Amino acid sequence: MKKSYVIETSLVVRVEIDLGEIAQLIETLEPLAEAESNNYSAKDLLRKLKDLRRETLDEAKREFGSLATRY
Repeated sequence: MKKSYVIETSLVVRVEIDLGEIAQLIETLEPLAEAESNNYSAKDLLRKLKDLRRETLDEAKREFGSLATRY
């Protein structure tokens, strides 16, 4: 019998979330990240959410741009 152990902080979960929900998470988290200067986990999560939003919008622009040139 083989056993494997996973560190819960390294586990990756894929979640489907729309841009409106990402924006809502950012709006909710921003005051916490700004109010507590030493809350590095909130600041890191906020940065990751903003990066995700930007990357998603960039990808959508590319997709719609390629669709527009095809038709």
